[in-house]
Amino acid sequence: MKTVKIMAMTLCVCGLIRAEEPWRFLLLADWHWAEKYTQTEKNPSWMAEAVADDVAAVKMLKDNYGGELMLLPGDSNTGHWDESGFIKSNFPGGTPAESILQAGKLCYEGMIDSFKKGGYSKLIMAVGDHEMGDNPWPAGSAVSRCQPQFREAFAKAFNTNPDGGGFRYDQPTGKAASRPLGTKYETTSYAYRYKNVLFVTIDAFHQEDPDRKIGDEGSVTGTVTGPHLAWLENVLSEARKDPGIKHIFVQAHLPVIYPVRKVSSSGMMMDDGSESSFWQALRKYDVDIYFAGEVHANTVTKDSESDLIQLVSRGNFFNNFQTLDISDDRIEVVCYEQQVGTLPQDGKYSVSGKLVIDKSGDATRIDGSGELALLDVNGRHFHFTFEEKPPLWNYPIMGLSGREKMEKDKILRGVTCKDIFPNLGTFGEHYSALTANVELTDGPQGKAGQFSADSRMGVFAMGPLHSGHTVSYALWMKTQSPENQILINTGSIWSKALKNFLNLHLNDGVPEAVISDSQRLAAVGAKLNDGKWHQIAVSMPHDGCLLSEVEIFVDGKKSETRLNGSDRKLHFNQAVRVGIGGLNYSHKGFDQLPVKPFVGAMDEVSIWTRPLTAADVKAAYN
Repeated sequence: MKTVKIMAMTLCVCGLIRAEEPWRFLLLADWHWAEKYTQTEKNPSWMAEAVADDVAAVKMLKDNYGGELMLLPGDSNTGHWDESGFIKSNFPGGTPAESILQAGKLCYEGMIDSFKKGGYSKLIMAVGDHEMGDNPWPAGSAVSRCQPQFREAFAKAFNTNPDGGGFRYDQPTGKAASRPLGTKYETTSYAYRYKNVLFVTIDAFHQEDPDRKIGDEGSVTGTVTGPHLAWLENVLSEARKDPGIKHIFVQAHLPVIYPVRKVSSSGMMMDDGSESSFWQALRKYDVDIYFAGEVHANTVTKDSESDLIQLVSRGNFFNNFQTLDISDDRIEVVCYEQQVGTLPQDGKYSVSGKLVIDKSGDATRIDGSGELALLDVNGRHFHFTFEEKPPLWNYPIMGLSGREKMEKDKILRGVTCKDIFPNLGTFGEHYSALTANVELTDGPQGKAGQFSADSRMGVFAMGPLHSGHTVSYALWMKTQSPENQILINTGSIWSKALKNFLNLHLNDGVPEAVISDSQRLAAVGAKLNDGKWHQIAVSMPHDGCLLSEVEIFVDGKKSETRLNGSDRKLHFNQAVRVGIGGLNYSHKGFDQLPVKPFVGAMDEVSIWTRPLTAADVKAAYN
C-alpha cells in the first residue's frame, strides 16, 4: 500500500510539472480603434459597416496567425468622454461621470463582442492613458476628478464576469491574492495563470489627490507604490515558488527603460525608470518580459543588470502586431507590419522583426533582429552621413507610410519633402530625415549636405528628448554666414511655448546651447564662420543638469563657456521631432525664436542619450 501511495504522489508531481505543449498568443498594443463603438446609436448603417470591418480584421488574424488569447497593453480608444463637446453630442444633459460610464459600456462591450466574433474571446488588457481619459490630467479638471469612473467603466467590461458573478481573474498565485484588494487598483491590476505563464497586468496610473499636481501630466503620474507594489512583489515571489510557471510576463501601458522610439504620441513613461521600485521588483523576481505600449513604435531593450526584457510595441489600427510562441524553455516573438496601401482584412503583412529568448541552457540566450533588435541605449541613435538621398517612397517611414490623408506631414515649413537622408544610428530607418533642397557636396568624411535658407531636413518620428534625461549632439559644419543660425532644433511639435528644448545654434560663428528665447550657453573664444570645416559637440554631463553645466566642444577640445540669461535645470518637452538646419516640424510658435535657417554645409550629424566624454569627442574629431 505504501509503495502505491509513493507512486501516486510521484505521478501527481510529474503531472504538475510536465512539459507544456507549445502554444501561441498575440500582442496588440495601442489598437486605438474602439472609439467608434461609442457611436452605436447615432449612425447605425455606418456603424454596422465599421464593426464588420473590425470583425473581418480580427478573423483574419485568427485564421492566419492563430493564438489562444490576446494581450493588449492599453489604449483601445480616444477616451475624451468627460469633455463637454462629447457629452453634448452623445449624452445631452449628462454629467462627465455619467458620460464616462455610458460611453465606456458602449465602447468596451462593442470591442469585446467584435473580437469574440473574430475568434478571440480571451482579451487580457491593461488600462492605458486613454482608458483613463487621456493625458494630461490638469488638477481640478473633470478628467482628473473622474478617474474612478474611468476605472469602473473599464473593469466592468474587461475584468468582471458577464453574468455579474464577480471578478474574472480571482485565482490566487500560491498564497498571494490575484489582485491588490483594498486599493483603488483592485479591479484593474491582477495576476492570471494561463498554462505555463503567469500574466501580471498593472494599472500604472497613480493619483493621490485629483486637485493636486504631482508631475508633468498633472494629478496623475506613472508609478506603482505602497500596497499596490507590495501586492506585486508578493505575487512575483509566490510565482517563483511554482515549478509549473515557466515564464512571468508583466504588462502595463507605460515604458520604463529610456530611451524608446516614439511616433505621434504623448510619450508618457513610468517615473524613475529602471531605478524605480517597480522595475527593481521585476528584476528581483526574474520577470521574463515587461510589455508596454503608449509610444506607437517598437523598441526592445534588455535590462542592464538582468535578463529582463522591455518590449514596447505598436498595434495602431492593426498596422502592426506580434505573435508569441511559448514553450517551457523558449519564447519566440515575431513582429508583423502591414504592407503599404493594404487594409487589415486583406491580411498582407510582412515579418519586420524577431526576438528569441532561449532558456534551455545554463544561461539565457537573447537574440533580436529587425524591428525587435535589442537597442543599445548607449549607442548613437541618430547618425546622418549625407552619402545618399533616396526617394521617400522607397523607404517608408512608420507613421507616414500609406496615409494618403496625412500628406501634410511631409510638408516642412511650406516645402514638400520627397527624399530622405537615411538614419544610420540605432533608432533605425523610421528615424530617417525627410528632406528637400539640400544638395550633396564634398565633406570632411565623404559627402556632406549643402543647406540654403529654403532647405528642409526633419525627422517625423519623435524623440529622443524626454523629461530631464541626458542628450548629446555632435556635427561638422562649414559656413561664412554672420547670422544667428539654427543647427539642431528640438522645439515641440504641439506646444508653442519657447522653452523645454535644447537647441544647437551658431550665432555669428559662436556655438550656443539654447533652451529658450532668452537663455543660452555660448562657447568662449570660438569664431567658426570662417568658411572652414569645424566639429561642434554639445553634451549634458548628467540627467537634469543646469544649463551652465552643459559642455561644448569645438574641434575636439572642451571649450570655456559663458551663460547668457538665468540658469536652470534642463527639462524637455517629450513631443519633439528633431530638425536639422531649420525649424522644420516644430510648432509655428517657434518662428518667434531669434534665429535663421542654416546656410552652409553640414556632415556627420549625431545624437546620443548619454554624456559624451572628452575621449568620445576627440575620437570622433580624429
